[in-house]
Amino acid sequence: MSDSEWRLLTTLSDLPSAQSLAEVLAAEGVVARVMSDAGVLGQAAPSRIYVAAPQLHRARWLLSQGTFTDEELASLSAAAQPANEPPDG
Repeated sequence: MSDSEWRLLTTLSDLPSAQSLAEVLAAEGVVARVMSDAGVLGQAAPSRIYVAAPQLHRARWLLSQGTFTDEELASLSAAAQPANEPPDG
């Protein structure tokens, strides 16, 4: 898919939250990708979620149906961490 086929859906405050939301969208059939300027996982840096252009309307609708707070997304992200990695602290 070319860059022109992606549309910005939202920006979150950190990479783990953005990755968690992208996973939720993927579970609903929405193709999503995350772009971030974070140098390391867990670094507080804005992370942008892009979705395939034809799915932008559906992605916006999904977001409107379930309002995910940063805390909820962080919780999802923490639950997805492999057991051998320490939690961010």
